[in-house]
Amino acid sequence: MYRILLLLFFAAATLCAESIFTLRGVDKVYPVVDISGEKVPKSSKPAIREALDATISELGIDTAGYSDRSLAILVAEEYVGKTVLINVRLVIGEQVKRMGSDDKVFALTYQNALAFAYDKESVEEKLEDSVDELLAKFADQYAQERGTLKRVKEKGSLAASLGYETDYKTAVARAKKEHKNVMLVLVANYCPWCRKFEELVLRKEDVNALVHSKYVPVILNKEKDAFPPAFNISFTPVVHFVDPATQKAYHTVAGYNSRDEFVHWLEADKRP
Repeated sequence: MYRILLLLFFAAATLCAESIFTLRGVDKVYPVVDISGEKVPKSSKPAIREALDATISELGIDTAGYSDRSLAILVAEEYVGKTVLINVRLVIGEQVKRMGSDDKVFALTYQNALAFAYDKESVEEKLEDSVDELLAKFADQYAQERGTLKRVKEKGSLAASLGYETDYKTAVARAKKEHKNVMLVLVANYCPWCRKFEELVLRKEDVNALVHSKYVPVILNKEKDAFPPAFNISFTPVVHFVDPATQKAYHTVAGYNSRDEFVHWLEADKRP
């Protein structure tokens, strides 16, 4: 029953989630992942469910037992002429009272969506990116409305999982020894864009492999870690590409950049 109702709303809904929906009072949900269509890889479902569950857990939303409020990721294909689009939608569907009546109806109380053109070679990667972006936007809005903006994940967790240094001088010394440049990432305690950059860009396996092939990466919290004052600018996140011999940045990427934008610059950097 839930699947049928959610799919009906998935097909019919056209409102913009970010402008009219609130997440206040969303303390308990029933998680759902539904994939339909021949061209959407069903093998992606476990990874999507894992990402959904991780976000729910991180936000402290209760999922114990049954709830008549579903938080669902719905994936389906749609044909526009000869073009196949993959639609990815994050919705909350729940029983609510109709205005002026005690009757309850099943309604969407939150929704956000992304779509991309189908390509067999990249569909799984694009699907993963779309899910990550929708969940990141959901988490940011949830935290903002509750006045509990998520702290950027501790640099130690990123460093430990991706092999980043956490000390500037150590990174410089290692870069000189390995004949590489330093990639200095600066984040702040309360910075949704830092979190988005970490989750949607730096944590991607292909990005991390490319970073390590060319640089000695180091991530620092600009509010408490030591680094040369010249690198301290008002934006976060910010990435400085540093020549270890001169300890001067030869390029700076300020603010959030998508994975494609960031990878494009990394690949274009021919500096030894």
